[in-house]
Amino acid sequence: MKQKAAVIRIDTNLDMSSWEPMTLVGKLADGQLPMERFHRVHEKTLPAPCTVRAGLWEAEAYSERLEDYPYDEIVFVVEGSISIVDEDGNDERFEAGDCFFLQRGFSGYWNQLQTLKIFHMTVAPQ
Repeated sequence: MKQKAAVIRIDTNLDMSSWEPMTLVGKLADGQLPMERFHRVHEKTLPAPCTVRAGLWEAEAYSERLEDYPYDEIVFVVEGSISIVDEDGNDERFEAGDCFFLQRGFSGYWNQLQTLKIFHMTVAPQ
């Protein structure tokens, strides 16, 4: 059974993993290997090719019905506010400083309450 796509609030109160030695992409320049921990909200291997977009976006107030949202998108709200309502009527409000992840396949409402400016990154299979 397919799990329903969701909107996931990302904040500093998420449960973190245990501290572990960091796996470096390159070589350590100096000092000791740092320790790291994380809370991963999403991980998926996508078939190639896929399109990745990242940037700053701004739009005036509006509402949109989303059906099977085509992207996995991480959003950091810079200015304004937004309310996202899922199919069950759960309403999540995000304001400047908030961050969230919108899963591909999400259905619900995107309600911009005023002009909204965001940093975002989308990933979509082609």
